[in-house]
Amino acid sequence: MSSWQADLLVVLAKSLPDADIAPYGSTTAPESMDGWSDLDVLITSPTAFDVEEALQGRLWAFQSTREADAKLVRAVLSDGRRVDLTIRGGAGALPPLPADNSIRFDAALAAVRLGRGNHLIGLHLLMGVLREALVHRMVAADLATGTTHHRERTGFDADAAAALKVLAEPLGPQTALDVYELYGTWRTATEPGYMPDPSGLQAVIKRGRG
Repeated sequence: MSSWQADLLVVLAKSLPDADIAPYGSTTAPESMDGWSDLDVLITSPTAFDVEEALQGRLWAFQSTREADAKLVRAVLSDGRRVDLTIRGGAGALPPLPADNSIRFDAALAAVRLGRGNHLIGLHLLMGVLREALVHRMVAADLATGTTHHRERTGFDADAAAALKVLAEPLGPQTALDVYELYGTWRTATEPGYMPDPSGLQAVIKRGRG
């Protein structure tokens, strides 16, 4: 495994001295890892713990699901590291979800896919983000015209070209960042209190490119 994965295992062991920390998956096959690789680790803890404190890092985006006797947390840290935690025993406490958590997570995963040349899955993920961006543009049109019924063209229809432009070839990690930034711009226009944060995605891309 690369340096940061090995270092993070040491951090987890120190943060959770009573837990069993066991890497799995690609983490145990160093020859298969690259700059886009994450850390897969099983944590069996007798007590509950705070995930951010255990990782000693801020979660920029994450998914949390329950599978049988384990909790699976797929996390993107603010410095671009990605960690898949399988937690057994004590619960792993998570921070509040960012307002655009699912958008962040899909954009980061798309950047990884596109960084490895997996354009099919990467584009599929980004199309979901772009669709949500277009929803905010349609809301903007509704607010500007005072109606949700648009039989005729509005001034906002020209923005469809901007959505197509960010998907122009060559597809790559930068495409994921461009799509996220477009989403952020358009959501901000309809939700003044919303603040996009591309920092975690930028860090994922920088780390992946090495």
